[in-house]
Amino acid sequence: MQTVEHAVIAVAGLGSRLGHGKPKCLVEVAGRRILDYQLELLRDVPDVRLVVGYLEHEVIEAAFRLRPDLTLVRNPSYRTTTTQQSYWLGSRHLRGPCLYLDGDIIFEPETFHAFLVQARTHAPLIAVTQAKTEQAVFTAVQPGDADPFLSVTSFSRTDRSLWEWANLACLPPGLLEENGGNVFDRLSLHLPLRAQAIVCCEVDTEGDLAQAETFVAQMHAQQAAGPARHVA
Repeated sequence: MQTVEHAVIAVAGLGSRLGHGKPKCLVEVAGRRILDYQLELLRDVPDVRLVVGYLEHEVIEAAFRLRPDLTLVRNPSYRTTTTQQSYWLGSRHLRGPCLYLDGDIIFEPETFHAFLVQARTHAPLIAVTQAKTEQAVFTAVQPGDADPFLSVTSFSRTDRSLWEWANLACLPPGLLEENGGNVFDRLSLHLPLRAQAIVCCEVDTEGDLAQAETFVAQMHAQQAAGPARHVA
């Protein structure tokens, strides 16, 4: 399967909104850590970079059990910087497009892999999903120039819509900045952006975690029942 060459997973944060005393990538959903789900989905990506900070040794130990060829990048300022700084650190020496994802999201495999295939030749490409998380960043979405693409025209925490930013993107080098603000604020400077709908569940709060348990159970049931077409 054709896929992107590089991926950066941001796992440096404190996970304070969830309050489990550990990075959210180490939180278990249906008996597996979120990081386990993500590394399994990225098994065909040759260069995967993990940006660590809070409890980095625990994260590194867990990650190396599944992916010993990971590249580790430290974000020593993880307490005072945003995810954009982790993304920038992880990809600053790359010359080609890179996949960026937050370490607190469970992705449905079929739509995730479909995104990877399109991202290889259509960067910049961002992902949107049906709005459901408690602290969503909503996106205004219009039909794109070609199937399966959509077009994102704005981001907002207050203007509710049916879609939210899925914290997954494939971006060309140089688009992110050092010590920047929110990733979606940086992306706002480049709107409209081509987008693809995916199915996923982000875990920011206890309510999101409960949704994620249900999400994984439904995924497993669908996989046991056989192939199905998912609508994001």
